Amino acid sequence: MIRSGLLTAVALALAGCAGSLGIAPPVPPAGTQYDGTYAGQDSLVSGVAFQCGDAMLTEQIEVKGGRLDYPFQVNPPRTAPLPVQVGIDGSLLGQMQYGTEEDLPFQSRYRTDWVTLRGRTDGTMLDATISNLRCVRRLIAQRG
Repeated sequence: MIRSGLLTAVALALAGCAGSLGIAPPVPPAGTQYDGTYAGQDSLVSGVAFQCGDAMLTEQIEVKGGRLDYPFQVNPPRTAPLPVQVGIDGSLLGQMQYGTEEDLPFQSRYRTDWVTLRGRTDGTMLDATISNLRCVRRLIAQRG
């Protein structure tokens, strides 16, 4: 009896820590209430253009069935679709691991990294931050 109570207390304590580590509890996925085409600017906030893409990009994002694919610039101008789930509350969350070549003096090496997109939409505006090890971008788009 005491042992199961102790295990429950430890589990609850660990669950409480998860939020402070930046691990958000899952939000139920949105249906179609946020679906549509969003157009706007994708701006480089931190990083350099040759690694992160142009400082200002015009983007058109299609939300369909509560999902979208953000055109992440793996090796500019080469992009890869970053899958993003829209939550029922309008939250946006997407993450993927990718591989890229890193050019170093006298050599080149392959490395893996993670890119994360976090943001919100209210159905009229979409605001998201996209970040990886070297770059931070901000997308602000309006539903057409």
